[in-house]
Amino acid sequence: MAYCGERSRLENRLTGKDLQRALWVGPEPSRFMPGVPRKTTQTERLKMKRDCDEVFPQIIIGNGDAIKNMDYLLDIGVTHILNTAESDVRIDPTKFAKNGICYKGFVCKDIPGADISSFFHECAEYIERALSMRCGLVLVNCYMGYSRAATIVAAYMMLKKNYTATQALQYMRNSREVQPNMGFLQQLAGLDNNLRKERYRKYNSMQVQIQYSI
Repeated sequence: MAYCGERSRLENRLTGKDLQRALWVGPEPSRFMPGVPRKTTQTERLKMKRDCDEVFPQIIIGNGDAIKNMDYLLDIGVTHILNTAESDVRIDPTKFAKNGICYKGFVCKDIPGADISSFFHECAEYIERALSMRCGLVLVNCYMGYSRAATIVAAYMMLKKNYTATQALQYMRNSREVQPNMGFLQQLAGLDNNLRKERYRKYNSMQVQIQYSI
């Protein structure tokens, strides 16, 4: 059985509202962008028609315009694209294949009621395979690069890198003003709760095995 302290943590379910606190701290308003040798403000990024940041080693989050600029993608060495907003960012996937870039996309509206959690596991696997390559570099985008893309990257960090939802969001907020909508935050909280339960089940199972082996 779990210790009392562990049981208390297990039963203390995380909510989307709890995760909003992870968004209180943000990055510097003027910061470096991949492929640009100087710090840029949001206004400058809009003029350049691309806005992206490396939020985790080998993972870039960007807006829809960023993946439409093939010269830019090739210049910074992107190997994989994950378009989380195919209904808003329409692009011909064959253009990526012709340039040696792998593409994956899905349709999900940036509204609280949209079920983005149904894409968590398949996207985490896609990103993990991409980063297993020696030079793998993934650009995950949505329309603005703040909500859908950030939610998917957070889920990847939780599923593959053992981050909590809070830790994942805070880590990304160091370099980009990611801000999933409340519905997406709640779905990340649900994933966090499920992963925590799974960890404690494994822990308890190990404790039982140790007791029987003594």
